[in-house]
Amino acid sequence: MDLDQEQIYSDVQSLFRRGLVIIVGSGASSAMGLPGMAALAKHLRTSIPDEIASQSLKCLPQWTTISESLEKGAGLEEALANGVASDDLAELIAAQIAVCISGQEVRAITEILSESEVPAFSRLFQHILRTTNHVDVITTNYDRLLEVQAARVGIAVDSMFHGHTVGRFDPEQSGKAMQRPDNQPGKRRATTVRTVPHVRLSKPHGSLDWFTYNDEHFRSDLPIPGARRIVAPGGNKYRQGYDVPFDQQRERANTAIDSAAALLFVGYGFNDDHLQTHVREQIRRVPSLILSRTFTENAREYLSTSPTALGVEADSSNDAYAHVLKGDAETVLNRPIWNLNNLVEEVLGK
Repeated sequence: MDLDQEQIYSDVQSLFRRGLVIIVGSGASSAMGLPGMAALAKHLRTSIPDEIASQSLKCLPQWTTISESLEKGAGLEEALANGVASDDLAELIAAQIAVCISGQEVRAITEILSESEVPAFSRLFQHILRTTNHVDVITTNYDRLLEVQAARVGIAVDSMFHGHTVGRFDPEQSGKAMQRPDNQPGKRRATTVRTVPHVRLSKPHGSLDWFTYNDEHFRSDLPIPGARRIVAPGGNKYRQGYDVPFDQQRERANTAIDSAAALLFVGYGFNDDHLQTHVREQIRRVPSLILSRTFTENAREYLSTSPTALGVEADSSNDAYAHVLKGDAETVLNRPIWNLNNLVEEVLGK
């Protein structure tokens, strides 16, 4: 059974309603040249032994076991699953992941800010926020590309941190910062409060600009003192995911998924157990779109659980085409709408 292009476009357009939740995975950042798991593993194998030696730490045997597992072909998530037993090693891994990503992130941010064409996520946020005052966006990525794409078009972001040069973790004040006075004209002028259209961003795995210092949690683009707040791949992430500030970020993400009217997944591999319980239930209930260059096996499994979910990936024989799945039906379109830029232009006309 084939799918009709007109119906596919109609299904995609219908997603963009009040209550849409967007979940962004590593594929979205990889598309902008940021390192994936293989590149992170290579960097860690080179840098971690030197860092352990320079700081005279005692976790080299732990790292040696992890490094040998990587050398034998294990993925980073698998290699780290049971090997990170010390906080020192966990902090080193988080710091070096940040080092590896940061260099390429600067290049990607420069591209976002300098390109004449407005980026896809910027246009997507603008489109959604025409009819609602906020959109929930959840990302398992550490980088700041979503924040920069919102800033490119003047859209505010509620990140749960309040402040500018150095922001403090304060979900209440971060939310209040999205409110503005709205003065009503007339003899008896009344001041009300309105909510500015904004992105409500949840980052349950942390961010390159989060730090903990003296038991307080901060956000800053400056290299302030403190430990990086990143939940690294592997088994340690499940323990860390219940620490501040990750716990409230995760709770907000889960609440958004549970109440979503529609779901859009961009470059997401469905590999995160923190979110999956909630995603698994909701994808069966609401209209959903999974957008990826190539579906992971987990993504295919999730598509199979929902007869109404639409999956769009690059066609295996020609990435200028899109392979579309919905239930037992599939088709190939001669337009690369698996790419968010093309989807926004072609389907939404933005």
